[in-house]
Amino acid sequence: MSEDPSLALQGAIVAALKATPAVAGGRVLDDVPLEAEFPHLQVGEGETVGDDTECLVSSEVTMQVHVWSRAVGFPEARRIAGEVRARCTTAFALEGFTVVLAEHLQTRFLRDPDGLTSHAVVEFRYLVDHD
Repeated sequence: MSEDPSLALQGAIVAALKATPAVAGGRVLDDVPLEAEFPHLQVGEGETVGDDTECLVSSEVTMQVHVWSRAVGFPEARRIAGEVRARCTTAFALEGFTVVLAEHLQTRFLRDPDGLTSHAVVEFRYLVDHD
């Protein structure tokens, strides 16, 4: 399979988050329109690094999920970030790949410069073998 494993992981992450209404009401977006309803999630930045050995093609993939909230303070963003963490630290079943490690790296909480929006960045690392 020549596809980048991050694409398969993104699809699995989006499906897992959309299947859970408690996570931003199923609003999981890639390209966020200006009029998007809050709270919502955005599958964001990532990186794929080859981790091949002599007999195995594998990759280390990092993925970020952004939480955007307009509720007062950070409680809603923190609650949703916890739900995101719970659903994304799983060995997703991917076509053409095997997830051998799924781990949460960190969550950062930020105040948006607009003064209205709370923002969480939840970052994950996956070790993926290419089938």
